[in-house]
Order: sequence, then C-alpha cells, then structure tokens
Amino acid sequence: MSKKIRLIRKRRVCKIRGCEQILSIYNPEGYCHAHQQFAMTQSLPPQPVLKH
Repeated sequence: MSKKIRLIRKRRVCKIRGCEQILSIYNPEGYCHAHQQFAMTQSLPPQPVLKH
C-alpha cells in the first residue's frame, strides 16, 4: 500500500516581502527554504506580499 502525499495549493509565494519564490506543492510552510529559518526566529508576523 502506498503512502498518500498531501498536496498544497499551487502558485503560493513566500510570505517575506519582496521574495517572489514560488513554493512547492509539497511544502506546507509559508516560506521558501531561504527564508524559513529567518521566519522562525522573528517574533513579528510576516509582511504581506505586494502584487505588482
């Protein structure tokens, strides 16, 4: 029996302002790999991404 993989919606971007990295459908977090550790150490909520 194969293990079912949970997929997350497509076309999500990192929550860090200015980062336009599209997140993987397998990544349940709201941050890209480059910003994940940074986001975990901050006490302030993330800034919303502004669409151009």
